[in-house]
Amino acid sequence: MSDTPMTADDVLRIAAYKDRSPALEAMVIAYSYHRVAGDLAQHLGKDANNWYCYATWTSKAVGESLDLSPGSPFITDFGRRFRVPARFRRLFRATLLTLLGPSYELGLALANRAIFLETASLAVNLWNDSPDRYLKVSPESELTPTPPEFLTDLLAPAEERYLRDAAQLLIEAKHTTDPDVRAELMFGANIALSAYEQARAQKALELVLYRPVRWLTRVSWRSLRSLVTRRPFARFRLYSARHEDQPWLTRRLEELWAALYTRHLFSVRTPLSDIKVGKPLAPPDGVDLARTWRPIQHQKVSELAAEFITEDPATATAGVANWVSYPDRMRFIVSYFRVYQNVAALYDVPFAKDVADGLAEEMTRGLVPQAISDMFDNHPELGRIRRRLYHYPTESDPDAYEMARFDFEPFLEAIQLDPSAK
Repeated sequence: MSDTPMTADDVLRIAAYKDRSPALEAMVIAYSYHRVAGDLAQHLGKDANNWYCYATWTSKAVGESLDLSPGSPFITDFGRRFRVPARFRRLFRATLLTLLGPSYELGLALANRAIFLETASLAVNLWNDSPDRYLKVSPESELTPTPPEFLTDLLAPAEERYLRDAAQLLIEAKHTTDPDVRAELMFGANIALSAYEQARAQKALELVLYRPVRWLTRVSWRSLRSLVTRRPFARFRLYSARHEDQPWLTRRLEELWAALYTRHLFSVRTPLSDIKVGKPLAPPDGVDLARTWRPIQHQKVSELAAEFITEDPATATAGVANWVSYPDRMRFIVSYFRVYQNVAALYDVPFAKDVADGLAEEMTRGLVPQAISDMFDNHPELGRIRRRLYHYPTESDPDAYEMARFDFEPFLEAIQLDPSAK
């Protein structure tokens, strides 16, 4: 791994490069998170894990799920979990690709890239003179043009206070000599960063998880009608509409599918094992649950934790019923942070050396569209980047047509957090 710390230029260049596949892009982001985690450890030590350690392994799992090639480990594992016989695997893959559609890759990749840009740009500026700055994809800003419908339907708003809290807690942790106090402050920052990024990813998660049901119940027959009548229809609106606004049958099938997926198919990647989120969270070997669940002393950290978990470990670590539920998902994630906070393996390089070397080279590709110093001045209206940041080849599926041609650049801004805001 490079001894040179990641910079805001690096983050922007990685986000700006447009010629990677969604799967490779997620792997580059995973390795970049690993680099950021190591850079923070130079200031905070490795006695406790920072949020970017967890993001490393999550983004690696995202990259694997975005690989939909014939030899895809994601599809192979999916078929194994459903016990698909070998003679039906090609048919199973074709069915899965139809249900997921190209918007699965495009939507998930867009959300992953936006979250990386926002969270990593905050981290690399923590030790600058003004550590309260970050880059944001801002479709809701008055400074940006009217966004395409899918952008607002894929990136949900999130409370800025969480990023402000995370920055303040990490800076405070650096200046603390007591390792227990530092670990508590880092735990609070981890909660705040996840509260922000999970809110941002909420709509994309709903699209990915609910799309198969909506294709079956609302899109498939309309596609046939459209083929016969040659009248197009706005299928992305059907995919991105709120669960509460769906017809009764669709809502019921979505609930059943989400529960099945959560209970039997979805897991959180760690270097020790994959945690099945539908089951109670068990501490790994060597972790004393009573010690990790001791009362939180820092007021701000205690308040952040209380937003999502109780002080009863059995309740907090219970399995998740529906991973789409933001409160239930955050409860499990915060418990995961608390239980795994001192698992040093999360700092490990998540790839074999030859793969890591290749990803390190990939990180250097491309040019920085605009000097970060120009973006981080006192004029946020100058922070929008005049460069194409998101591009994919033409897709035949109409619901992905606009996403495949989406230009990120008009919607990027440099944001200054207001430390006085409450």
